[in-house]
Amino acid sequence: MIASGGVSPARARPTHGLIDQILALDPGRRGIATFFRPGAALAAARALRRARRVLIVTGFTVKPDMPETDGPPGAAVLGRALRLLGARVRYVTDRVNAPIVGAALATLGEPPDVVVCPDGKDVARGVLAAERPTCLVAIERPGRNHAGDYLSMRGESVAAWNAPLDALFMVPSRATTIGIGDGGNEIGMGVVRARLRRLGPLATRIASVVAVDHLVVAGVSNWGGYGVVAALSRLAGRDLLHTPELERRLVEACVAAGASDGVTRRREPTVDGLPIEAHAAVVELLRWAACSGIIPA
Repeated sequence: MIASGGVSPARARPTHGLIDQILALDPGRRGIATFFRPGAALAAARALRRARRVLIVTGFTVKPDMPETDGPPGAAVLGRALRLLGARVRYVTDRVNAPIVGAALATLGEPPDVVVCPDGKDVARGVLAAERPTCLVAIERPGRNHAGDYLSMRGESVAAWNAPLDALFMVPSRATTIGIGDGGNEIGMGVVRARLRRLGPLATRIASVVAVDHLVVAGVSNWGGYGVVAALSRLAGRDLLHTPELERRLVEACVAAGASDGVTRRREPTVDGLPIEAHAAVVELLRWAACSGIIPA
């Protein structure tokens, strides 16, 4: 039983473990067991539970004018949950990814509060000064490696097509920082860079040096965002996660707006090479983990 919007002590531990088990699924065989962080989704949810002003940074472009389907759906679902909990939420991305983020938000009926950052080295300080976030979240957004470059999972430089938004996480501020990723080359992976080296030369080369306060690793970055929402649902005692049907519509809307699968590089409603049915199934599992024991309103 949940009382006063809290979580049943008897059930919180096994449910938290189930969320971890779902996020630790590795369909892409990226070796995430090496750098997975148990309990991270719950820790991130606790940090976000009473956030006042949140900036969510997302969007990963793998080739010219080829933004991914991974990232914006997870950002929109997480942002909706935080807005429902009382936070002011805005999304930060670059020109190429702006239509994708906008399409995801429109699918959920969320306000299109998107900050489109131009390319430039000094953008970060201006955004932070204007927005004064209490929490900064990155989901599937490239982070620079030890050489200052931004690399794809294939080891190709993507610096020319992705604005250096990781600078937001490198400028000193009072904001709590959270990173969500699946490959090692995203903002936040600086926390596990030593572990990534165990995966070989390619992982060592692409590994981001940008660290965060809370790093959530998942088999697909969208799943990491959904896992945090599942944990938020447990903490808040209310259902904040979307449905499998909305998951399908989210991905389809992103593709219609110009997104492609980052693995197959095809314009189709898949994410990281997995069919939409797989992602809908993960949403259903997380909904069950989030809502079991919650008293309906």
